[in-house]
Amino acid sequence: MFSKIVTYAMIGAFTCGLIATVIGTAGIALGE
Repeated sequence: MFSKIVTYAMIGAFTCGLIATVIGTAGIALGE
Protein backbone atom coordinates (compact mmCIF):
# COMPACT_ATOMS: atom_id res chain seq x y z
CA MET A 1 0.00 0.00 0.00
CA PHE A 2 2.69 2.47 1.08
CA SER A 3 4.95 1.62 -1.86
CA LYS A 4 2.05 2.26 -4.24
CA ILE A 5 1.58 5.75 -2.74
CA VAL A 6 5.30 6.45 -3.17
CA THR A 7 5.17 5.26 -6.78
CA TYR A 8 2.20 7.49 -7.59
CA ALA A 9 3.93 10.42 -5.85
CA MET A 10 7.06 9.89 -7.98
CA ILE A 11 4.98 9.66 -11.17
CA GLY A 12 3.07 12.80 -10.20
CA ALA A 13 6.26 14.73 -9.43
CA PHE A 14 7.83 13.59 -12.72
CA THR A 15 4.72 14.59 -14.70
CA CYS A 16 4.57 18.00 -12.99
CA GLY A 17 8.26 18.55 -13.76
CA LEU A 18 7.71 17.57 -17.38
CA ILE A 19 4.75 19.94 -17.75
CA ALA A 20 6.69 22.75 -16.04
CA THR A 21 9.60 22.20 -18.44
CA VAL A 22 7.30 22.36 -21.47
CA ILE A 23 5.61 25.53 -20.21
CA GLY A 24 8.98 27.11 -19.39
CA THR A 25 10.38 26.24 -22.82
CA ALA A 26 7.28 27.63 -24.54
CA GLY A 27 7.54 30.79 -22.43
CA ILE A 28 11.17 31.31 -23.46
CA ALA A 29 10.31 30.66 -27.12
CA LEU A 30 7.43 33.16 -26.99
CA GLY A 31 9.59 35.66 -25.10
CA GLU A 32 12.12 35.70 -27.95
